[in-house]
Amino acid sequence: MSHSKNIISLAYYLPQFHEIEENNRWWGKGFTEWSQLREAKTYFKWQKIRMPVEPLGEYSLLNAHIMELQSKIAKAYGINGFLVFDYWFGEGKTLLEKPMQLVLDQQLNFDYCLCWANHTWYNKRDNITLQQQLYLGKKDYTAYFNRLLPHFKSPHYLKIENQPIFSIFNPNEIPDLNLFIETFQQLSKQAGFNGIYLIADNTDASSGHASLLNGYTRTNYFFKKRNRDNLISYLKEKITRKFGFSNIGPFCYSYLNLVVNQHIDFNDIKYIPSVFTGWDTTPRHLKRGTILKDFNLQNFKRHLQKIERTIENNRQQSECATQLIIIKSWNEWAEGNLLEPDSVFGITLLEAYYEFVCSIGAKLATK
Repeated sequence: MSHSKNIISLAYYLPQFHEIEENNRWWGKGFTEWSQLREAKTYFKWQKIRMPVEPLGEYSLLNAHIMELQSKIAKAYGINGFLVFDYWFGEGKTLLEKPMQLVLDQQLNFDYCLCWANHTWYNKRDNITLQQQLYLGKKDYTAYFNRLLPHFKSPHYLKIENQPIFSIFNPNEIPDLNLFIETFQQLSKQAGFNGIYLIADNTDASSGHASLLNGYTRTNYFFKKRNRDNLISYLKEKITRKFGFSNIGPFCYSYLNLVVNQHIDFNDIKYIPSVFTGWDTTPRHLKRGTILKDFNLQNFKRHLQKIERTIENNRQQSECATQLIIIKSWNEWAEGNLLEPDSVFGITLLEAYYEFVCSIGAKLATK
């Protein structure tokens, strides 16, 4: 699916929620993200664990109907497709690839693009490395591209001017990033595309690689000033990470202060605004988890209003016909970071997002 103008909203999508051999070995037979959510507990009177509700419920991503229903719901509320995490660790090692293989094999009505989630997997509860991320040079990057090529060729894969959209979650970790980008751009043109529409997270204008990208965002920005928000929580968090403690958290910060009030108009035409949909990692990390309290519908709408102003300011400088927006996230249930219908907000967050997209679309149409 190719786009040449207007807004493209992409929601980070976790392709977990199905049983795999590695997770069975690391966490126990039958483990999925739902296992953590079922066992989640609250640590404060104000804390609420967001749980799945119908029509999706506690789904499996090996169910084609569920994946098409997710896509249908997302599109109904102004989200063009999913930015699906893809795990390539080097030497052909992949994880959580089955749902997207299902999309390919059955040509599901599921619009998407991929994000290389290039990070090592850890068991943070016990400080154990589970799967190491490797960077092995051009031959390995070529093998990775060839694995992705059937996705790029899919009519459901999102493109801009015949360039498949592809994201790198943490480009700073890639020691030969220039080689990686050069390899992907060259191979994509050989495959008949106009190159790769390359975006990245954890990046801003000061990053050395920014000029090599079509766009970038920095979803970790919201956590950069948490020491100013709650110094005691911040110090406890630092001590926990340094000495491996597991019982002095969770660590609480304010969504209002870190996300809404700290949002900055980056005044950068390559900047891709990111929508932050809550945060509570205690289902995954227990007392080592982090919570952004005062996430509610009102503050979410205020967050969207600030993003709207950022887009308006940047569009006055940009000649680019396409405005990207990244939502973090669609279905990170064990991080309390989601936009799917849930037990706390129902569909109200989706409704707010749809209003936001319609408002932005109307303003851009008049420019």
